[in-house]
This record gives sequence, C-alpha cells and structure tokens, in this order.
Amino acid sequence: MAIPTVVRLRSADQPPGKERFDYRGRHRYLVTLPTHKDEQIFVAREEVHPVLNSLHEYGWGSHFEVYAYCFLPNRLVMLIRGKEDWSDMKRFLSDFRGKTNDVWREGHGRPLWARRYLERVLRRKEESRDVALTVYNLPVSNGLIRKGEEYAWRGSFALEHTDGPLRKPPHRSRKEPVRRGNRTRNP
Repeated sequence: MAIPTVVRLRSADQPPGKERFDYRGRHRYLVTLPTHKDEQIFVAREEVHPVLNSLHEYGWGSHFEVYAYCFLPNRLVMLIRGKEDWSDMKRFLSDFRGKTNDVWREGHGRPLWARRYLERVLRRKEESRDVALTVYNLPVSNGLIRKGEEYAWRGSFALEHTDGPLRKPPHRSRKEPVRRGNRTRNP
C-alpha cells in the first residue's frame, strides 16, 4: 500500500506550519494602485475613462466584482471580491495593470502604475458596505470635494451609491418588460 506524501515548500521568511495565502477564491480585498512616481494623472475624463473601462472588462473577465472604486489624482482605490472559488486576485490585477500600463506607455512614453501596490484581505467581520463607504468618502477626506458634493470618479459595478446607504441595484427578470414613458419594450 502506497502512503501519500505531501511536500509543502515554504519561503525563508515564512514560519513553519503557516500556509501561504494564495489569493484565490471568494475573498474580498481593499486594493490601492498608486500611479508611477505619484503623478497626478486621474484629473480628467480622458485619463480616467480608458482605465475605468479596462477595470470593468478585466473585473468581469476575471470573475471579480468591483464593489467600490475611487480614482484619486495619484491612485486608484477599490474594494473587490472574487465571485468564484477559482477567482485569482493576483492574476486579475496583473492583467489589468499590465494592459493599462501598456496602453498608457504607448501614448505617454512612461508607465501608468507604480511597481508596487497595497492590498489587504478583508476579515469576515468587516462589512463590505462600511469599507465601500470609506472608499466613497476618500475625495472628502483628501480635500478634493466637500461632503455632499458629487465626485465623478467614484462608483461601483455591483452596488448603487446614493446619498443614503449603499444598496444593491434592483434586479429585473430578463422576461419582465421595461417601461419607458407610455411604451413598453422587452429587453
């Protein structure tokens, strides 16, 4: 009878008995992507929209929900969550950062993102809503706007933001007709 042997390699700085976190699964992350050399890049629509479109595309393609994002002039802060057991946060960020870096470098001759970024795995007891509100309030805490003012470069692909609490968008069945004025049309 064969006895299965499991070999687990660990890095030199990892204590014995501790498994490395592999960043796969249905985890929630608070991620901050600083710009290259802390440049003030995200100040106009022309800079924000291509990156925002790529975030939506790569989030969807990598099976990640973007609960909240906020483009500050020198960084992008976002709350994301893997939707599948195999959702890979490192792969998602690598693909997203790589694509947007390549496009930016093509047009501007320099990279968009700093080499390093900050990420934190949220604990189970931390509420996504509270962390999302913190992300939404970054323009106020950074002095870009006053409380209650609109800020164009924050939002969510999973939640609606109102002046009140964050809530999920209303769900409509595909078969349910959409009412527009006096006419009804099927989606």
